[in-house]
Amino acid sequence: MISFPVASLPVVRVILLCLAVLAGSLRPATAQTTAPDTARVSYSEETVTETEPPRQTLGRTYSKLTRLQVEEQRLWKLGLNNLNSTFSNLELPESYARFGVYLIYEQKLRPDVSIMTELSPDFTRFRRVVGGPIRRSFSVRSQVAGRFYYNLNERIRKGKSASNFSANYLSVALGSGFGRYSRETPFYEYATTKPLVRADMALLYGLQRRLGQYGFVDFNIGVCTKLVPEVDDFALAGSFRIGLALGR
Repeated sequence: MISFPVASLPVVRVILLCLAVLAGSLRPATAQTTAPDTARVSYSEETVTETEPPRQTLGRTYSKLTRLQVEEQRLWKLGLNNLNSTFSNLELPESYARFGVYLIYEQKLRPDVSIMTELSPDFTRFRRVVGGPIRRSFSVRSQVAGRFYYNLNERIRKGKSASNFSANYLSVALGSGFGRYSRETPFYEYATTKPLVRADMALLYGLQRRLGQYGFVDFNIGVCTKLVPEVDDFALAGSFRIGLALGR
């Protein structure tokens, strides 16, 4: 058994105290070098949810807006169905055929009112009696008309029209036919080829629509009165046109 003198106990205490202080100073450094890094950096991403309308809805909205913004002031029309023939019926006392085009210009005076002019050159073939000679001639039909597109604003609000010349209309028109053997105006076909100039006035109800970007169709029906020479002679009138159109 080992024993220490009493006088040596303070020295021992001092040594133990120094060892304790030294151990305390070394412990943080050891923990700093050996302990695993438990700190973690976390990232979070905030998701913002937006309600985006379908592409189809956006397309329709854009289409409607562009239609409302388009305001054509004038329209050129080239009609392609300027044809008429009675030569297929050889029993008629007179046979008649027309081949030509329509050249029409329409100018807007206000959003729903326009004035329209037409010039339609025709080549005609006719025979006055059964078995008689076939004659050829050149004639011209023309008209000046005013149109009121009464449902135009409603169609534009609904986005139905890409052009504001596409609507139903009421029209007052003055038509004429020129040529030695002319027998027609834009509204009426006369029984004979005389006189040299024909003229009549018509009250019409019609509709005009655009076919794609460069087409049109125009149909009307009403009554006309002959001005030269048969005054106060009323008859049914009407026309159907289809062709090319260019607006601006």
